[in-house]
Amino acid sequence: MKTTGKIKSPKAPVYDAEGYQTNIKDLNGTPLPDLSKVQAKPFWGGAREGAGRKSTGRQPVLLRLTPKTVRRLRAAARKQGKTISEVAEARLVLA
Repeated sequence: MKTTGKIKSPKAPVYDAEGYQTNIKDLNGTPLPDLSKVQAKPFWGGAREGAGRKSTGRQPVLLRLTPKTVRRLRAAARKQGKTISEVAEARLVLA
């Protein structure tokens, strides 16, 4: 079969400063959507409502204690079956 008419050659690609092609109108004959009207949603990740550890109202504090104090605090916590924070808070409230 003989072709008639001129064969259209594709336009040379034009790139912006970041290296993205700017003059693309379709992809394999499928027109591209108008990006100003499209809202992108992430596939996964990000914060979700109600996700994460629930707040206890407590604040983290960094303390520099002597090794002897740390040993005594840990021993008291083990003996009472409590956390180090619970034992330290109880002792500070009494003071």
